[in-house]
Amino acid sequence: MAYHASHDVVYYLLLDISRKDDLATIRGWSNLKIAFDGASLWVKDFEHSQITSVAVKSIPFKTLFYERDGKLFLLNSLLPDRAIPPLLWTAIDRALPITLPGYNHNFFGIHEKIAVLMVESDQVHESVAMITPFDHLERYSTSAPSVRMKRLQWALINGEQAFLLSTPLLPIPGQAFWHRGDNLLPAGYDFELPVLADTYASILNPDKQYLVLWNTDSTYSLLPKIDLQPLSISSVRLTGKRHAPLSPR
Repeated sequence: MAYHASHDVVYYLLLDISRKDDLATIRGWSNLKIAFDGASLWVKDFEHSQITSVAVKSIPFKTLFYERDGKLFLLNSLLPDRAIPPLLWTAIDRALPITLPGYNHNFFGIHEKIAVLMVESDQVHESVAMITPFDHLERYSTSAPSVRMKRLQWALINGEQAFLLSTPLLPIPGQAFWHRGDNLLPAGYDFELPVLADTYASILNPDKQYLVLWNTDSTYSLLPKIDLQPLSISSVRLTGKRHAPLSPR
């Protein structure tokens, strides 16, 4: 079967309405639409990478279909299973609103804690930031054309690492990050519950004065935005001079 390789294939998911909470991990996929049909709910417009993703595979008691010639076929089947149901479709985030409890942003009691878990993701996102050893940046800047660094901002962190922001990123080794709202996440990872991304950011960074950098172990760091400066050969050289080791006496 070659249908799975086509971007024109429309995929559907069928689930009992009592299990709608199992859709939490895919609610953040803005391309999806949802409709209700009695005791069942339908989700459609998955991309092929989404319908085969870990997030969808982990949803229990689902049935997956693809559309062809006005019929629905069970995934990996060549025989039509049913007609496409005539339903009223709406965006998934509208149909499944999230109701969150109120939080005291200054104190987290036992019942107000939010468990944050970073998990591996097979979704591909553009990298918009990176962390690299400062000496890598210093070596690159000595021969790079100034136009190559024109759009980037950077900051020195921990006295030995350079944080770079914006695109295109430099072709040097480092840890890449992508952004989900106001959070910067390691490439290849995502929140277990992506729909809470804005909640995490609003609690950790209510005044938006920082960049929230997440680690793969679900810890995070706050980088003051005021520390960022335009990337240039001169700014890297000046920083290198200030952090050069003292000569022995």
